[in-house]
Amino acid sequence: MDRVRVLVVDDSPFVAKALVRVLEARGLVACAASTMDETMSICARFHPDVLVTDVCMPNIDLVDLCRRFRAAANGQPTSVLLFSGHAEQEVRDQIWAARADGFLEKRQGAGAVASWVEDLCGAAASRPPR
Repeated sequence: MDRVRVLVVDDSPFVAKALVRVLEARGLVACAASTMDETMSICARFHPDVLVTDVCMPNIDLVDLCRRFRAAANGQPTSVLLFSGHAEQEVRDQIWAARADGFLEKRQGAGAVASWVEDLCGAAASRPPR
């Protein structure tokens, strides 16, 4: 079975790269993007199973990002985890509009993100190969 592929999107390259390092340390395949164009380019060649993205980014519309991510998967199962420096109550409308599968506050740390993604690994075993 292929390992779960994770795309991390954050307007802070430091945050995105730190998350990638933590995910890779857990045995996942991960890469990072910081713009919509970069995200869609990576989706076309990397075929991520999971999108982990910041909720509030200055040049990316969250709902459009999630819609385009799912469309790029061509019907394959995907998951979206949103994370933010804001409390869940503060970004509830964005979470709902993006049809996210999960939400974590950034203060919970990269380990919490990795644990959430790892929980998907069991489900990934039942996915058909790409």
